[in-house]
Amino acid sequence: MKNVRKDFKKILGHQGFSIVEILVALMLVVLVFSLIPTNTRDEERDKLNTVIEDFRRATRFATNEAVLRNAITRITIDMESEPQEYYVEYSTEGGLALPQVQNPENLSFSEREEQAKKIEDLDSQFQKVSEFADENKQMPFGIRAIGLANVNIEDILISGKLHIYFYPTGEKDGAMIFLSSESEMATLDIPPFENTTFTEYSIYSEYDLNNIDNAQLNKMKELRDEWLKK
Repeated sequence: MKNVRKDFKKILGHQGFSIVEILVALMLVVLVFSLIPTNTRDEERDKLNTVIEDFRRATRFATNEAVLRNAITRITIDMESEPQEYYVEYSTEGGLALPQVQNPENLSFSEREEQAKKIEDLDSQFQKVSEFADENKQMPFGIRAIGLANVNIEDILISGKLHIYFYPTGEKDGAMIFLSSESEMATLDIPPFENTTFTEYSIYSEYDLNNIDNAQLNKMKELRDEWLKK
């Protein structure tokens, strides 16, 4: 019996791990898992940059189309489509009066109906340019537009179809597009009188990720207020 116990102890001792070995193993596990978010973040950043560059091209395109057609053009972002889509349209009518759009959440039922009717009438006077007629641009998986700030609109728009207008004079709406991946928010600042755009990134904290809707809305308001002061 004693020999059996000795042999059993030897087996246990042989199969066990020292504290140092366990700590080294844990460190390796932590190192491996720490690399995964970084790689994911890099991929998401690449997707964000691709979308931002597409919006830059659409901005230049809409600006040129407005001048060449001598008509108002606009970039439209469809927030409700899945995946989200965006495209460029031009006005088929001259002398358009653009309605003052407000956040529907701040309007009464009758006011929402009235605004919806004005927007419907306006939309009927726009059609997609040929480059976007057959197939709209789509957001890649994991990337979404989450809002639009406009110097002519008091609220940040977060639903429906969002528009940025461009005029035959070469002027355009001062606007800021808010985009988001799983790990960060990006902004595309479109100045009204400049032929350039500006981009900033904000990485979500752990707290933000646990309260993502509120975190995004608060961050958008903060960035919009700073943007309006410039």
